[in-house]
Amino acid sequence: MNICRWLAAMACVIALPAVAAAQQTSAPPSPYPYPIESHWLASGSLGSDFANDSADPGVNFAGTFGWLWHGVAGGEFQANFSPNFNLNPAFVPPFLAQEPVINSYMLNVMAAAPLMASGQFQPYASGGPGWFTLRGTPTAGDSGVNFDKTDTGWNAGFGVMGFLGQLGVRADLRYFKVSGDEFTVDNSVLRSNWGAVIDDREQSVNANVISGMSFWRGNVGVALRW
Repeated sequence: MNICRWLAAMACVIALPAVAAAQQTSAPPSPYPYPIESHWLASGSLGSDFANDSADPGVNFAGTFGWLWHGVAGGEFQANFSPNFNLNPAFVPPFLAQEPVINSYMLNVMAAAPLMASGQFQPYASGGPGWFTLRGTPTAGDSGVNFDKTDTGWNAGFGVMGFLGQLGVRADLRYFKVSGDEFTVDNSVLRSNWGAVIDDREQSVNANVISGMSFWRGNVGVALRW
């Protein structure tokens, strides 16, 4: 009987520190509405420009880098590259030799809804201001045309991210709008009707074909969070 009592006492002595340690290491309940930590985000994707001032869908490459507070709200920088933007023929000046390069750089505010235990599924919406650049080649005989342009604008869109651990996928649909009126030229240019020459004198044409343009863009790619 004494041996049994001694063994029971020893078991209590051994078990109590373990129980106390377990209680000390137990994570306190999260004070936030979602059990997810704040984290950084990065993604790379492939997609297409379409609709509005874009004719046939053209290839687009996109990259993003951002931060989300507990997976709920934050911001991101988004860069998009379209090496051969297919402009709608109705908006292409006759002195543009080929499809231009149109890139965009956006600073977006982002809101998300992390679902599941660790926020593996994250629908989101984002938007904000930024700037657009155009690089184009003029036709022969129109060397005075300057197709290197930069203009401001904005974007807004939504999408979804899904993760297995840190690695996941991201799908995004977005609308882009460039500031200003569509296709403006400087006051010294004596041209009308999208480039029809109404004066025989040599003129230095400065056409801003991205001013006022708009288009949609869809992308799908890989995402990383940490």
